[in-house]
Amino acid sequence: MKLAIVHKDKCKPEICGHECKKYCPVEKKEVDSCIEIKNKCNIDENTCVGCAICVKRCPFGAIDIINLPSVSEDDIVHRYGENGFALYGLPTPKSGSVLGLLGRNGIGKSTAVKILAGVEKINLGKLEASEEDVKKFFKRNELSRYFEGLDNKVVSYKPQNLSQLAIDVGVMELLEKRGSRKDIENLAERLGVSQVLGNRMNKLSGGELQRIAILAASLGEADIYFFDEPLAFLDIGERLRVSDFIKEIGKNKSVIAVEHDLLILDYLTDYLNIFFGGQGAFGIVSGVKGSKIGVNAYLSGFLKEENMRIRDKALSFNFTKNPEMSGAKIAEWPAFDLEFASGFKLKVDKGEIHENHVIGILGKNGTGKTSFVRALAGELDTTEGKLDLGLDISYKPQYLFTESENIVRDIMFKEKINKKLASVFNLGVLVGKKVKELSGGELQRFSVARCLAKDADIYLIDEPSAYLDVEERISVAKAIKDVMVERGKTAFVVDHDLLIISYLADSIINFSGVAGKSGSASEIKGFEEGISCLLEELDVTLRKDAESGRPRINKRGSVLDREQKRSKDWAVF
Repeated sequence: MKLAIVHKDKCKPEICGHECKKYCPVEKKEVDSCIEIKNKCNIDENTCVGCAICVKRCPFGAIDIINLPSVSEDDIVHRYGENGFALYGLPTPKSGSVLGLLGRNGIGKSTAVKILAGVEKINLGKLEASEEDVKKFFKRNELSRYFEGLDNKVVSYKPQNLSQLAIDVGVMELLEKRGSRKDIENLAERLGVSQVLGNRMNKLSGGELQRIAILAASLGEADIYFFDEPLAFLDIGERLRVSDFIKEIGKNKSVIAVEHDLLILDYLTDYLNIFFGGQGAFGIVSGVKGSKIGVNAYLSGFLKEENMRIRDKALSFNFTKNPEMSGAKIAEWPAFDLEFASGFKLKVDKGEIHENHVIGILGKNGTGKTSFVRALAGELDTTEGKLDLGLDISYKPQYLFTESENIVRDIMFKEKINKKLASVFNLGVLVGKKVKELSGGELQRFSVARCLAKDADIYLIDEPSAYLDVEERISVAKAIKDVMVERGKTAFVVDHDLLIISYLADSIINFSGVAGKSGSASEIKGFEEGISCLLEELDVTLRKDAESGRPRINKRGSVLDREQKRSKDWAVF
């Protein structure tokens, strides 16, 4: 089957020379018409010969021509209009379990969730599909019974985008529309948000808003629950708490969860469906796999049952680490305190900075990790005054709000972002955009690339995995690690994705305290010691997967979990 995809946001026929139509061999024959240009470019997939000349000639990269030998037009479950994104297949919810959806951004996971939740109506690639068409399509399929009874099922859906919830309404006022005060207070205590029930929705932090959204979706009795990226904005402890909460729901109901944190996804789910294909163009859904097997298959890049290679090479987690004080010492910071008008106090021990090193910064939200990084960058006054490390510093902040009218291409030229970094961070697709037009993930990739492009002694990188999908997270982590090794430099990286920290960090600084009130930073510790301190506080154990080398969380109370806790081996790598 041939797919012609036109990315409407990139197609600009009013300012281009209509190169797609001008150089199309079908148009030159003047027998058939392949490309029609009205407000946007439209490509007839029946007359298109698949030469992809239009793809190469389009100055804005707005066209993809894709040949799909393994599927046909009759396999399309849903398509967003002519020349739009196409989805092939759907995951099948399983009663009494948590099903995870794993794959890149823009490949159909949220679309599948919306269809199964009844938010989006299946069109089978047509303008509109009747109920009879849908029944015929899923005949002799497990999903036929699911859709037949969907109108009578109670569906609960936690959306990916929470911006629509950040409104000037009381938290309790909103929640009481979905459940009783008693149930709300009970669930709020389990999710750790009792303290914000009296607040307004638009005054909540990202993590608080996320947990309130999960609470709202969990109120009342539903037959099936959908959680789209439920762990965004949460620290490691909160991710485990929310995962345990969702797993409990999944014991008696059907639960589907979309998540990019592989460590927690493996811990949270019983089964996985892998989504693969072309970002923004098409998505194909694999068969159901056990969580461990599914994650390992995804990392290997080969799906055995489907006989399908989804990536050129495997993503490996078998890595070596530098001892915490191995490189030459280049600077040190004194012990210092930070105090804020809000009453928050942070206490930091003195420390040393050594070259060719990556230091991971771990701890729960609100204990001062970002404040510590900003102090090192010289942005905050400490009890020792503004810190001057005598080093050139490159800093990527946690929050990336911008209204810049600058074009990405101009900034890349001015800041000398080389071809290698541009390729690693996939900046080629962004060059014509204004910075303020970038999505969260695009802005994150661009910001980390800008940070690494600078010639500095130390790099301070705060939450580089936010808004990124699995492969982007691993690419970013690998890029940070490679730059430090190649240049012999040092990076401090704050992140809540423990798998990513495990990938890139040589050493760890642990933050502890009472969120929003007080925090303290430990001395720099060896990687295993630092990870073990965090895991002991969380009361969980990690082991290394024999096949992929990735860390995995032991199930609470399992034989391995009990054995490792008994011997105080919180992390076995």
